[in-house]
Amino acid sequence: MTNQRGEKDLFGKPVKRRRPKYEWSLEHAEKATLPVRAERIRWLQEVIPKNRAFGMPMETFYVFEEAKSSFVYGCFVASTVLSAAFVEHWLVARISQKGFSKEAERGLSAIIECCRKNNLLNPALLARVDRLRLIRNPFTHLKSFDHPHGLGQHSLRGRSHPETVLESDAKESLTTMYTVAAHAFTNT
Repeated sequence: MTNQRGEKDLFGKPVKRRRPKYEWSLEHAEKATLPVRAERIRWLQEVIPKNRAFGMPMETFYVFEEAKSSFVYGCFVASTVLSAAFVEHWLVARISQKGFSKEAERGLSAIIECCRKNNLLNPALLARVDRLRLIRNPFTHLKSFDHPHGLGQHSLRGRSHPETVLESDAKESLTTMYTVAAHAFTNT
């Protein structure tokens, strides 16, 4: 790599600067993971149409976008946690509009219960949201290894590598996130 400032050595030849190892490592990793990232983008395009616009606050929009981006780059825990955050944002806004402000402030579990009790959301969709909450909880509220919803137990039950479980859970989380945004409260 030639020096961009035009510096020369004692003999008048251009000084060559070595590229930092971290730049080479990043470039190598980008090339090595391109096919798998491309496959994740294809999957996302099938599940979440690009031209689907939702009216939402900026914070909620960025949570939605970063949940997808995290998935593409293999940050499955981040994708799951952000998907749950989006769902909570979305449901807080919707139940608050329905007059349930106190319930909206109590967290996702209380929101789910409020929706069930007041028949505000399709029961099958509520079950998916509750499943997302259970997947997310061990990452946001540390649990012991033997906790039934923790990654260790989930991996053991499914006899799957934790990375496989994380990717599967991230996919489930993203589809739940999109389904909530696309269908929650459309008929109420």
